[in-house]
Amino acid sequence: MIKSALWSAAAILAFVTATTAYAESAVSLPSDTPVEVKSFELACTGIGDEAQSDPRWKAFPVRLEFAGGKAQYLADVEAAISDASGRELFKVRCDSPWLLIKLEPGKYHVKGTFRDIVKTTNFMSPKKGQARIIVRFPEIVGNGDN
Repeated sequence: MIKSALWSAAAILAFVTATTAYAESAVSLPSDTPVEVKSFELACTGIGDEAQSDPRWKAFPVRLEFAGGKAQYLADVEAAISDASGRELFKVRCDSPWLLIKLEPGKYHVKGTFRDIVKTTNFMSPKKGQARIIVRFPEIVGNGDN
């Protein structure tokens, strides 16, 4: 009986731990400032010409851009990045339309959420240069206020 109770307690603890890890909330990133999240260097930027032409951003091999149905930029998007095996690396909220990421070369997956709309795509982090990946939300036809 005690052994059964211990196994039940262990199972409940494992479930709660897994559920808590799964439900981990997104880290909100500051604008125009490189930060480290779970050992990955990230930057949230892209508002205005000065931010877009900042030479620091060329050092990031991945540039995710979030856009609506008329190619207008969207901000306040939650992005979850996973590796090729499906393991989530991090989840962030970006209040600018660009999410820059320093990732090792390879295959990755992004799940972008704007309001309750979810879009996903696979992408590659290149060995050289910068990959530009546009995550489009065609349902959003205004400035994101609709």
